[in-house]
Amino acid sequence: MRFTFLMPLFVSACAAFPALEGTISDAAQAAPYPTLTPLPAFATASDTDDAALSARIAALQARAARLRQIDIAALQ
Repeated sequence: MRFTFLMPLFVSACAAFPALEGTISDAAQAAPYPTLTPLPAFATASDTDDAALSARIAALQARAARLRQIDIAALQ
């Protein structure tokens, strides 16, 4: 069972890797780096999101309290 996690490592050690030298053309090597564009700004949390999250937290805590009150022995 212990060796199950190590088996992919042992099998991959026997793999033959292809030669990569000479596969990129001279034009591709001479090409400039692509222009990077910035990511759009993330939307910030508003007060309505905070209120909705607080309401959900309160509802989940109330549900957890109700579940804690259940007598499991009486259900069997």
